[in-house]
Amino acid sequence: MPKNIRFPLILIGFMGVGKTTLGEYIASTYQLSYVDLDHYIVEQEQMSIPAIFKKHGEQHFRCLEAHYLQECILQFDVIATGGGIIEGAQSIKILQKQSSIVWLDCDLKIVYDRIRNDPNRPNANNKSLYDLKNLYSDRYSRYNEIAFIKVNSNQSLKDLHDEIFNELSCD
Repeated sequence: MPKNIRFPLILIGFMGVGKTTLGEYIASTYQLSYVDLDHYIVEQEQMSIPAIFKKHGEQHFRCLEAHYLQECILQFDVIATGGGIIEGAQSIKILQKQSSIVWLDCDLKIVYDRIRNDPNRPNANNKSLYDLKNLYSDRYSRYNEIAFIKVNSNQSLKDLHDEIFNELSCD
């Protein structure tokens, strides 16, 4: 187990950058508890995220997201958030109180190729690369405001893990 890491370790970043994959990897490496916040919301609400967006709107989803983020911070060691976690003011306030927030970033063309036809991503479904670049640009400064470190996720899981834990570990 890496020394002096403050948990929970929270992974933020644009959709499709690999937060879920990395979160699962870190949790399994150290036998830590893990949650993908979007999956948790779906389980708790018994409704898909696109269905929540359609039935109640994005603002309602952002309120749910903040509520469940706070709940998960108290229960899990590693949390992979949804790409839009920084869209909700309440979620930002919650995240600003945390000390181990890692921003995963990646080349947008790679992200686009991963998510362009994913019906479970209401803010990306049927969007062009240009549309995604605009959304990413809108979110960039908010990711930057709350992250402790930023890493390029276009590398092996082991290298990504090593980079993060080298940055977060203090002697």
